[in-house]
Amino acid sequence: MTDPLQELLSSGAIPTTSYPPTSRYADTPVRAHDPGDGRDPIPYLDRRLVPRPDRFSALGEVRTREGDRRDLLARDHLGDPRLWWRLADANGVVDPRALTDTVGAWLRITLAEGVPGGDDA
Repeated sequence: MTDPLQELLSSGAIPTTSYPPTSRYADTPVRAHDPGDGRDPIPYLDRRLVPRPDRFSALGEVRTREGDRRDLLARDHLGDPRLWWRLADANGVVDPRALTDTVGAWLRITLAEGVPGGDDA
């Protein structure tokens, strides 16, 4: 007997992902909840766990200044403002506002998670 959820995923009725490759959710699977009352399954995004900061190879550090914004920091140091979440992950920050809340704090600039290099080489 085939799994009805897998059939829905395979047929495209429930998207496996709708996030661009630059999104922190791009590799997070879409699951479905079967309400069990005859209704269609309800898709939801699986939990994304924030990786440990030690999984990132450091390239350097930058000190935050008054008026810094996470998207501009990502643009300046990672080349894409949409990658601000990589700065948050690399610095163990769950609430992205905390990246720039403290003027003078040091932020690690790193390679993507699991990419060797930087100070790990």
